[in-house]
Amino acid sequence: MRVVTAAEMREIDRRASEEFGIPSLQLMERAGAALAEAVPEVETVVVFCGPGNNGGDGLCAARILSERCEVEVFLTVDPSQLKGDAQTQFRSLAEKRVPIHCPKDSGYRRARERAAECDVLIDALLGFGARGEPQGEIARLVDAAHDAAHIVAADIPTGIDCDTGVASGDYILADQTVTFGLAKPFLFANEGLEASGQWQVADLGYPDELLESAGSAEILDVLAIAQGMPYRRPTAHKRTSGVVLVVAGSDSFPGALSLTCRGAARAGAGLVLGASVPSALDGLRVTLPECPHVILPEDGGWIAEAAAEVVAQAADRVDTVVIGPGLGRTAPVRAFLARLFELGERQWVLDADALYLLPELESRPRGSVVLTPHHGEAGRLLDRPWEEVAMQRFESVREIAEQYDAVCVLKGPYSLIATKDSDLYVNPTGNSLLATGGTGDVLAGVIGAIVSVKGDPLLAACTGAYWHGLAADQILEEEGVGVGWLASEVADALPSAYAAIRRGLFDEFVGGDDTDEEGDDDAFEWDDADFPSRS
Repeated sequence: MRVVTAAEMREIDRRASEEFGIPSLQLMERAGAALAEAVPEVETVVVFCGPGNNGGDGLCAARILSERCEVEVFLTVDPSQLKGDAQTQFRSLAEKRVPIHCPKDSGYRRARERAAECDVLIDALLGFGARGEPQGEIARLVDAAHDAAHIVAADIPTGIDCDTGVASGDYILADQTVTFGLAKPFLFANEGLEASGQWQVADLGYPDELLESAGSAEILDVLAIAQGMPYRRPTAHKRTSGVVLVVAGSDSFPGALSLTCRGAARAGAGLVLGASVPSALDGLRVTLPECPHVILPEDGGWIAEAAAEVVAQAADRVDTVVIGPGLGRTAPVRAFLARLFELGERQWVLDADALYLLPELESRPRGSVVLTPHHGEAGRLLDRPWEEVAMQRFESVREIAEQYDAVCVLKGPYSLIATKDSDLYVNPTGNSLLATGGTGDVLAGVIGAIVSVKGDPLLAACTGAYWHGLAADQILEEEGVGVGWLASEVADALPSAYAAIRRGLFDEFVGGDDTDEEGDDDAFEWDDADFPSRS
């Protein structure tokens, strides 16, 4: 599904009307019906309606809901001030004898009382085109809505900026958001992410050709990442299944090496080599005896500059180098990275301390590069406060990709992936279970494993982010608790998530259960060529 800005959605509305002859009132009727359908079976519904088309959507929903429950409407303007389709919806609703209040006769107190008493409140105050802090009567109704037990937002929660998700002042904190036509950036960033609650996209009947070509961002789904999932042919061996060199860890952070190697191994790499100082390798011997070791010279417990030649020699025998977790930020580590990046082109995945030091280096990694920053690391890459990155996530991920000529994975809720030339991809998987130390190390290893067999850094980044997030989603779904899980357990859940992805692909292409009559879940054999990438 595409993701569009306010301007892009406005253009879709214009073209739907002018080029395809779809009346705007028809779109409003469908929006109102979608809103009404999202409201569960309850006894009382209150609808807060603004002066524009968003208010018209709410009026339409009120009319439909009046057939099955008690409805009360609060307007922010006198009915005579409603224009166009919203005025038409008001007149249709008035025939139903639904109580409709306007500012001069209702007052803030009654609106607040009814908001607190009703089963569901519909927020139809402002639409996707609104900017800035709510004012006047709209602001008063936003404040009144805070006492509501359950809120359904029409298209966007009032007070949230469509393109950034930022709230300039007070805003609606919805339990559900029914957004119309296509997803918008506010669903994935800043206050908008939480304010939207559980969200869904309502199909209003826009022509497919308008929706499929809209915008420059897309939400990943199982079809988009199909080609990136590793597959082993019957003739496969460890060297054809991807060989990954992980350069990570130090005396202070010995576990980073083990976690990154674990992510790569669980993501299907045929061979994972761990390169680090002896203390970190001691831990790897215990946690992953499957991994060969590359012992690196150390400088006070950190990797020494002289390690660059050792790593370069090892890198000549592998497909991908994952580097950064737990390395530290000392002068020897900085010199090590600078020297290493001078020694040849490779497939790189850079994370953690390698990202922190990257802006200081005169030499940059050559070859294909994937960068996996969180907001803090992204801020350092762009030389700006992390808060600015968080407020402009879509712009920031593209800027990093262009500035460093790399694939960038901006981590966080709804991780974003982009290159300087590609569409931007939004990853829908993952949850707060991943808000624990080491899960980013695991993700770097996963992406490294995929790059090593696919050779496509963008595909690997999208697939790795989706797969890694799905592993966390499965843990949460099966266990019901998102607290207390370790990064290593997320890595260990990757094979199970792989099976879920395979079942999803089977359902998309064939339909039904991925089993034969005897219950053998291996009945469906698939290959890369069977599932071409949609992107």
